[in-house]
Amino acid sequence: MELSGIVPLPVSVADNTASAFLPLDGVPALARVVSSILGVVAEPGRVVVAAAEPLIGEVRAALASPDLDGVSIAAVGGTATRADCLKAALASVERQPFSTSHVLVHDISSPLTSPDLTERVIEAMRGGGAIVTPILAVTDSVKAVDTNGAIIATVDRSALRAVQYPRGFAVGALAELLGQDVSDDVDEIATAIDAAAHITVVDGDPDVFRVELPGDAELIEAIIASRESDPRGR
Repeated sequence: MELSGIVPLPVSVADNTASAFLPLDGVPALARVVSSILGVVAEPGRVVVAAAEPLIGEVRAALASPDLDGVSIAAVGGTATRADCLKAALASVERQPFSTSHVLVHDISSPLTSPDLTERVIEAMRGGGAIVTPILAVTDSVKAVDTNGAIIATVDRSALRAVQYPRGFAVGALAELLGQDVSDDVDEIATAIDAAAHITVVDGDPDVFRVELPGDAELIEAIIASRESDPRGR
């Protein structure tokens, strides 16, 4: 399996640049996400950050560390939706002087992703999974509300799962999904569900959650400090 990594930064990130560029314990959120991919994809050029053109300057600044040398940056013009960024990243990977059979798609909302979780996704791809996502059982009580926000029912959470990052794709499977007509705010797993594509799932990580910056910055830095004091790196 020949693996590359992709991080999309659609133009919507410009509405809250902290989501990608706020330093967390001194390291921008984007750089933390990219570093987690570099840990498993070491060859130069195999990690691509595909970003909307207005974000390119901040992307270059966030990735200026010597530890991130070799990361490719693709500027995406036009509407620069998530799908546009993924298409641009695939095109960038295809131009490299090496072949890529599979890609890891990561996201700035998950700067705490653990190496164990990433390895589970990779192993599932090695086992033949063309579309792989981590999932986690929903343990919180979930309520349905009406148009006024009043609670009207309790939702059975036994059949609910939260999806996490990174996600794995065979290049052809991701290209096929991106060839479909998708709305700006629908991600590639939702597109795969709509297309009735087979999705391989792996166990998620309860210590990984969707981050909302800048609001979660203090909590995230506390978790990072705790992990750095843990010899297991978790």
